[in-house]
Amino acid sequence: MKFFIAASFVITASLIFFCCQSEEQKGERLAHKYCGSCHLFPEPGLLDKGAWEQGVLPQMAFRMGFQNMKISLALPPEDLELIYKSLPAQPLVTVEEWELIKNYYLKSAPDSLVVPPAEKPDSTLTLFNVEPITISNSDPLVTLLKTDTVTKKIFAGTRSSMLYQYNNKFVLEDTFKLNSPPSSILFGKQNEFIISTMGIMDPNDRAVGEIIKFKNNSAPQLLVDSLKRPVFIEQTDLNNDKQADFIVCEFGNYTGALTAYKNMGNDQYEKHTIYGLPGARKIIVRDVNNDGLLDLLVLMTQGDEQIALLTNSGNFNFRITTLLRFPPVYGSSFMDIADFNHDGNFDILYTNGDNADYSTILKPYHGVRVFMNDGKNKFSESWFYNMHGASQALARDFDGDGDIDIAAISFFPDFKNHPEEGFIYFENDGKTFKPHTTPMTKDSRWLVMDAADVDQDGDCDLLLGALDFYSKVPPELLQSWSIKKTSILYLKNKKIP
Repeated sequence: MKFFIAASFVITASLIFFCCQSEEQKGERLAHKYCGSCHLFPEPGLLDKGAWEQGVLPQMAFRMGFQNMKISLALPPEDLELIYKSLPAQPLVTVEEWELIKNYYLKSAPDSLVVPPAEKPDSTLTLFNVEPITISNSDPLVTLLKTDTVTKKIFAGTRSSMLYQYNNKFVLEDTFKLNSPPSSILFGKQNEFIISTMGIMDPNDRAVGEIIKFKNNSAPQLLVDSLKRPVFIEQTDLNNDKQADFIVCEFGNYTGALTAYKNMGNDQYEKHTIYGLPGARKIIVRDVNNDGLLDLLVLMTQGDEQIALLTNSGNFNFRITTLLRFPPVYGSSFMDIADFNHDGNFDILYTNGDNADYSTILKPYHGVRVFMNDGKNKFSESWFYNMHGASQALARDFDGDGDIDIAAISFFPDFKNHPEEGFIYFENDGKTFKPHTTPMTKDSRWLVMDAADVDQDGDCDLLLGALDFYSKVPPELLQSWSIKKTSILYLKNKKIP
């Protein structure tokens, strides 16, 4: 009886508290409850009113179970059944509650975002000689770019489902016609390599991606099929059975997953879902706890944006620990690791700048970040540079002075005012990272990047690959692109060991 009275008192007090709240307070409480249940709560100040109203809020409502014919009609018809299965069968909130949430965001958001001026890069990139390379007379459409330093080959894949093989002087040696655009490549023995193809490059949920092996100029061999837009693959022995397994970032769209494929021998593979969420972008394999089993660092970039440590428990089971978590509007795009302070622990290099979805405005929180490891895998931000639309960064000692520098590209720079900031080299001077660029980086839109000793002279060069997507690009810049048709920018390191 006492319990009943106490419970009744709590319920009554809660109702009184809720009724006494203002409409904005009710909206804020509901927003924290529902918008923070699946991902980090997005503060209203992260976007302006227009971006919330026209882009993000309609998507939020759709993903919370409200019908929206405009959104449905824009989706691929082949994907609709699968997408609707991934959404709530009934709205998670009432219409009245959704209006409170929506009004909270629209009243709290600023009219525009204030983007403070960042330190401008030095326009003289003295460490590198810069050479433009054209793949063909068509517009640049590079989706893959990778150097095999063992065989001295360079591979460039395109959105038009072609794969080009060059020697390290960029003389074309071979071409391969693929079934769809390639995204990732692994090198094996000489004249052997493995390619992941996306099936469909644009956002979709169809399981038509593949992993294919090429060997000794024979017909390509299908190893794994039915993948949802695989954007990155690795191959390693996850269960210590002396067989190389696959790990696949199935980016997908509304659906997707981080999956592993156990090598059963004779090129047969068994699927294991490790992390059943879309947006897996990058994986790094490392035995973090030194137990003899390889663990995984993964960057998840859709919805619940985070960097997670997947600790290998054996038999393709992993314990997931979130190391860093970001708001869903951050646009997480890439990660790398390096020991920036030479303390024996890996630190994290991270970029966020995906600006293709529902809010294409310039954002003050887009850029390149370094998170330092305290030795117990707890990470804190130590450096940030506001690089609009940052899409990839690599940590290397490019100048050979013993510390770690950074090379970064952007697929969504400020094309109107600073198109040259599609690439920035950050020189580590021991205190901070000094930005450098070159006017030649405004000659295309950079999607992929590779760091390797391309010319085999002992230092680390850079290759930038372009995909000329025309959105938000001024006409005069588009005209220049159409004339130059720069598919690859070769940044040849002038450092002599």
